[in-house]
Parts: sequence; C-alpha cells; structure tokens
Amino acid sequence: MASLKMAPELPGSPVKANDAGDSDTASTDMNSSVSDSVKRRLLEVPQEVGLQNVQLLFKKDMLNRYQAKEEDYNFLLKCEKFFAEYVGTKYALSLNSGGIAISLGLEGIKRVFFPDVEIASIRVYSNAFTFNAVPSACVVAGFASTLKLIEATPELTIDTDHLEACIKEDLASGNFAPGNMILVLSYMRGRVPNMHTMHICEKYQVQLLEDSAHGYGCSFDGRMCGSFGVVSTISTQANKLVNTGEGGMVLTSNDALQAFFIF
Repeated sequence: MASLKMAPELPGSPVKANDAGDSDTASTDMNSSVSDSVKRRLLEVPQEVGLQNVQLLFKKDMLNRYQAKEEDYNFLLKCEKFFAEYVGTKYALSLNSGGIAISLGLEGIKRVFFPDVEIASIRVYSNAFTFNAVPSACVVAGFASTLKLIEATPELTIDTDHLEACIKEDLASGNFAPGNMILVLSYMRGRVPNMHTMHICEKYQVQLLEDSAHGYGCSFDGRMCGSFGVVSTISTQANKLVNTGEGGMVLTSNDALQAFFIF
C-alpha cells in the first residue's frame, strides 16, 4: 500500500550573510525554499499518493466500497474511521455532499425520534446567517413550512436569546409540542457560539444537528465541534478544509441513526 511521504524538514539554522544585500538575497532564497517545501508537502505529495491509490483501486477491481476485497485498500472506510475518531463520534458515513448530509440527518432524526409525528408538527430552527445550502437542505428534507431562522449576534453566531424566545413562542402557540423540535446549528465561516448556552436544547428537548461544514477542526472548551449534537455533518467540497471536489459526511454516535443513514 502506498504511504504518504512527507517532505524533508527544513534546515534549522538560517543562512548567514556578510552584508545587507546578501542578507536580503538569503532571506528571499529561504522564503522560496519554505514556500516550495510547503507546496510539496501539502499539494504535490498528496496528489501523487492519491493518483497512486486510484490506480491501485482500478488494478484490484475495488471501486465499490461495499465489495472491497482487501480492507487496507478501502480508503473511504479508513477516512470515515479517522473522522469519527477525530471528531469524537462512534460513526461517520461518507456522502456526495454536505447538503445531502444535513438533509439525511434531519430525515434520520425524524425517523428515529419522531416516527409518529407529522412533519408539520416538527419545528426546525437554524441560523439566519449561514450558507444557502443549509436552509435548502431543510427544505429538501421536507421542513419548508416549519423552518424558522434565528437572528445572529454582532459576532455573527446564533442569537440564543432569540432562539429561546422563538421556542417559548412556539410552545405557547400549541402548534409544536415539547420535544418535537430540531436545531440545525451552522458554524458559518467558522463562527462557533458559546456552546455552554446550548443547554437550551436540553432544557426544551430540542434535538441538535451541527452543520460543521465550516467548523470541523475547531473545538470549544476542549471538545470538538461536531461532537455536541445527536448528528453532525461536514462538507468536503473544494472550498472546505478537506477537499474531495464534492462530498461530505454525516456523523453520529446513535446506532439507530447510523442504521438509517446506511440503508
């Protein structure tokens, strides 16, 4: 199996120069060397290893993840195991996009936690400040009529005071029963709120789905983003931290949810 080989470490001591002109030249050369090494390590080596692995999959006739003849070459499964361990969940499942991950997560929550509740009686809250794929995913999952957007703070995180006010209003209306609520919390542009305030979800029996497309790799008070909710999702679209062109994952520690996601 091809393994990732890192570029050699850079020299630990800077180049010495005799005068200012030589110093500028040495500095420029050193910066160029650093730039070349970073490019080699972060771009060229992964590309080369990736192409080798693709060729291996063709040669071994292992393009179907569920018919992998050798576990060492099931790169998708390896990636799922890595992300689950990294984020702190029991499971991770790769999908074709982060948007689909959100939709599937919502559908799973509906099936597992509210199997006998009509969609019209399930309130879904989400950030008003987010990428359009998030509300679109809520609509795709069937929650167009019950989606309510929550205002942002000056720091562009979700306004938990507004969220709590909306929850109280919905409960008082009688249209939504306690427990029949979901929060799709988006970390838009890496803006993570004070997660201690998310006790609101427990207080009002709101199921939390974390949209971590912009937040995976971040942590709050020592806990990884993506590990707070019953479901979390990530995107591996070309602009994201991990780039597979298009793609995403849905993560959970709930056995019933994972079974729904797979089948």
